[in-house]
Amino acid sequence: MTSLPRTSLLRGPLAVVAIFVLALLVLYPGASLRGQSAPSAASRDTVTVPASPAARVDGEVSDMVVKGRSLEIRYRNTGTVATDILGELQVRDADGELVYAEAFVEGRRIGAGRGETFKVPMPALPAGSYRLYAVVDFGGSTLTAAEAALEIRP
Repeated sequence: MTSLPRTSLLRGPLAVVAIFVLALLVLYPGASLRGQSAPSAASRDTVTVPASPAARVDGEVSDMVVKGRSLEIRYRNTGTVATDILGELQVRDADGELVYAEAFVEGRRIGAGRGETFKVPMPALPAGSYRLYAVVDFGGSTLTAAEAALEIRP
């Protein structure tokens, strides 16, 4: 029996692998054998964050409804940030004179896009025509309010 040197046993499989790799390189144009360098320290430490929209402070008194002996005032934060609000119910007579005022909310934080309903007892008023105003300061450059007519008959 003839013994073959160990190097000749490995030569066949290595030749097959080499031919396979060369065939891949020739047949597949996108293939390449090139080294890749690691990203530089500057590019590794840079994180791109998409820009956020500017904070917008806004709100609205969306409704004011008499329910029995109370008044329901609905406020909604239409801005993009939470705000602390102050609200006051004002009652004015037919001449526009302030005859009643009461705070219905002070320093309540309302989240962006959220709303809340506040119940206020109806004030005891003599017979006459009145205008109700629910005024809310939401921290913006203006105030928001809802207005309603009220007629109290004798």
